[in-house]
Amino acid sequence: MSEICTNPTLQSPLNVASKDKFILVLTLPKILREMSKTDPDLDMDAVQISVHGSLVPDITVPAVEVDWAGQTLNFSSHHRPNHPPVTVNFVVDNDYRNYYVLWRWLAVLNDPRLSIYEGTPGAQMTANLALESGMVNEYQTTFSILALNEYNETVVEFVYHNAFITNLRGINYSYRDGEILETSAEFQFNQFDMIRRKKPPVNLIKQPA
Repeated sequence: MSEICTNPTLQSPLNVASKDKFILVLTLPKILREMSKTDPDLDMDAVQISVHGSLVPDITVPAVEVDWAGQTLNFSSHHRPNHPPVTVNFVVDNDYRNYYVLWRWLAVLNDPRLSIYEGTPGAQMTANLALESGMVNEYQTTFSILALNEYNETVVEFVYHNAFITNLRGINYSYRDGEILETSAEFQFNQFDMIRRKKPPVNLIKQPA
């Protein structure tokens, strides 16, 4: 049987994660990729944004109580409640392209002038019919938040499936300072996953002799 190595350096105070080492990689949803044929500012398959803030949601599989023989026992419910939206703070690039992409995504969901959905009309059907037809996939996508180490290598990938934007915060500006412009966006999603991308050190696990 494998024996876990008790190498003290593995839990050294220096082996810590940094809050400023996260990058959001967003694959544009199908409807925006189609619009890129007439809108050059959307001519990209994915957008990469340096982010900070509340990036990873609370992950919960609650317990249930069961009465048994005069006591109450706890068992796993094997159920995941709906995840709350995730909010990411990001720096607006100097040509506002990352902000425009997110704004355009919201505009697809509800046109700012016509107040209608800009995608396939049938996608406005009931939720059940939209899921069965797969038409919701045109405005939903999968995006990842990559956690980097001190060498800017991807260590962990947090994956958000069937995601779509729900809020894009306004822009506040001032002539009194020259600070970098920051804002935030909020995304709703259906499934969340975590993938380790960096192989563990070779001395982490001792193989049997």
